[in-house]
Amino acid sequence: MSNNSTNAIIHHEHCKDIRNILIIEDSLSLVRTLKESIIDKLGIVSDIATHEVQAKELMEKTPYDLAIVDLNLPDSSGNFIGYLIRKKMGVIIITASNNDDVRKKLTSLPIIDYLYKTDKNSIVNYVIKSIQRLQKNKDAIVGICDDSKLIRRQIGQLLSHQNIQYVEFENEKVANEYIKEKKTIDLLITDINTPKMSGLDLIRKIRQEYSAEKLPILSFSSSGNPILVAQILKSGANDYLSKPTNNEEFLTRLNISLDNSRLHSANEELILKLQESSVKDFLTTLHNRNYFHSVVKQIQSQAQRENTNYGIIMIDIDFFKKVNDNYGHDVGDATIKEISNILKRSARNSDVVCRWGGEEFLILVPNTSMQELSNFANRIRKLVEQRDISTKDGLINFKVTISLGMALSNKTNVSNAENIINEADDRLYKAKNSGRNKVVYE
Repeated sequence: MSNNSTNAIIHHEHCKDIRNILIIEDSLSLVRTLKESIIDKLGIVSDIATHEVQAKELMEKTPYDLAIVDLNLPDSSGNFIGYLIRKKMGVIIITASNNDDVRKKLTSLPIIDYLYKTDKNSIVNYVIKSIQRLQKNKDAIVGICDDSKLIRRQIGQLLSHQNIQYVEFENEKVANEYIKEKKTIDLLITDINTPKMSGLDLIRKIRQEYSAEKLPILSFSSSGNPILVAQILKSGANDYLSKPTNNEEFLTRLNISLDNSRLHSANEELILKLQESSVKDFLTTLHNRNYFHSVVKQIQSQAQRENTNYGIIMIDIDFFKKVNDNYGHDVGDATIKEISNILKRSARNSDVVCRWGGEEFLILVPNTSMQELSNFANRIRKLVEQRDISTKDGLINFKVTISLGMALSNKTNVSNAENIINEADDRLYKAKNSGRNKVVYE
């Protein structure tokens, strides 16, 4: 493994949380709307200044992370943007000048972004989105792969203005080794033509492990050959830029790729949570009935195949209504969670512990005997009986007990879990009707 890969440095010293914002704009209506929106949508309290002198006075007192500034203030000295940059602040410029000369000047500056002064809603929405992106960018790591140290440095500077961490690779071989080591990057910027390995080969190797959504690739090439461009995109690159490239276009494409990747990750996480919520109880995180019905068929097949039995234990908290009536539903919920924790800790990895509903639980126990099932049920009963239920403040302390009914499968009913559940349920009610805090198995 290359030492260059192993020792690659992640540059992050420029990254920061956006905690203090200074809005510098002579339009009172716009500046107040911006401030209110930033507080409302981002929770960041901002200061405002309507002219340059006032802004400088505020900056002497507070180290701002970000300045949102009108390019043409009434008292402009002509070098105010340079002053802000020297203060090492992030800068977003608002300008009413929509011409090429101004645009070229702005894109050459080490700033975050600029936007044209259009309608108020468009300005506010763009600024809010930009700040949100800056906050997210702080946690992103971008890989820069180019054999030119100068180009790597130039791209690194652009990324630093966007609050993005970055790591440099001198060629595709080093980049490939770094990624193979599972050192996480969120986006790769790579030149297609370097000495050690074809950029197309690198893209293909990465795509064997990572999808375009998991690891976006932004590729560069000095060749404008349309056939090469098609090959780059077909190999798995998310986007392509010709060298030399325009900084504004590069940063726009970069941010779009990062935004899309984050959106994909958020959607995946949401889908995972939805899938989990469909099979887990929200209060206790135990499995629910849906999960039981999805897994019981596997347990039944295993029992038939191996000529073993599985057991069902039905559990109910004794006098639970009194807990709710005496202490309230919050304490009732805490009681259910405490019982569920005892069940989880007591069960084997192969056992399926479910909240069946209300204060009732079910445990599905594969590969067991009536004696083993009885021992397990009684152990749980004793653990609950000995456990103190306490509120966080310690003001309420009490004990509860549980009643349990259990049933074991046999050759005639092994494929009918509902019958075994009903049998265990009947025995649970026998336990409750005969004094509670006991296990009934016949």
